[in-house]
Amino acid sequence: MKKIYVLFIALSALLLTGCENDPIIYNGPDFVSFSEKTISKVVRSEADGMVTIEVGCANKSNEARTFTVSVDAANTTAVEGTDFDFVSKSVTIPAGEYVGKIQIKGNYDNLTPEGVTLTLKLDADASMIQEGTTHSVRVNLSRFFEFNMDWLVGAWLAQDVRNGAVLDMTGYGDFYDVEIEKVDENTIVIKGFFQGLPSELEATVDWDNGTISIPIEQYVFTNGGSDHRFFFNIAGSSLVDAPVVGEVNYNGIVTGSYAILNASLSGWFPIITTMKKVEE
Repeated sequence: MKKIYVLFIALSALLLTGCENDPIIYNGPDFVSFSEKTISKVVRSEADGMVTIEVGCANKSNEARTFTVSVDAANTTAVEGTDFDFVSKSVTIPAGEYVGKIQIKGNYDNLTPEGVTLTLKLDADASMIQEGTTHSVRVNLSRFFEFNMDWLVGAWLAQDVRNGAVLDMTGYGDFYDVEIEKVDENTIVIKGFFQGLPSELEATVDWDNGTISIPIEQYVFTNGGSDHRFFFNIAGSSLVDAPVVGEVNYNGIVTGSYAILNASLSGWFPIITTMKKVEE
């Protein structure tokens, strides 16, 4: 009996595994929906600014189906003809297909780095709008922030946050002073990084992607005696042998998660630093 019982369990497990891999087929009523709730598009000068928005139906049809969209004015700050243009206000889902696409074009010359919002809603028969599905989509349009070395160099204010709380170990308060200096055309040094201490971290500027890359294991400060502290990249709670990438936008610079550790890899982490430009 014991052998038979064990064999029955094994066969049951195999059958259950097979069932888990079977595709789930939707057999409910048809409806139409956007595939995403939010789309963000940063428009660059050399790009066409096109934004593709997918609209899909739950079931296939033997005939092509066409739906239109309209602007939800109450939830829109973008101006048609200025910030964007419709390529088409209708979408056709071909016969035998689930998905169709509409496009809008963001206008680089008129957009700003701060950005605007366009909210679109589906104009469809009430029978095709199902509760809980996505029948409006928010499109965030902005212009790529093109910064230069003159903008980077100078005085900044920085704030360190650890696990969601402002880190203030030295009595500087929420923000402290840092200075960015030019090393060469693509390299800067950030002085006073991490709590305003006498540190100097070198970083490489990626002008095309709007980022700065800070190599790890750079000396930050000495926490008494020979307890030297260094800069490390982390992912969650694991050290990563890669630079820390900071995103640059019109608001300033925000670093990725990093750690300040000693030789035995103990110290403070994870930390994110936000830097704001001091305007003259």
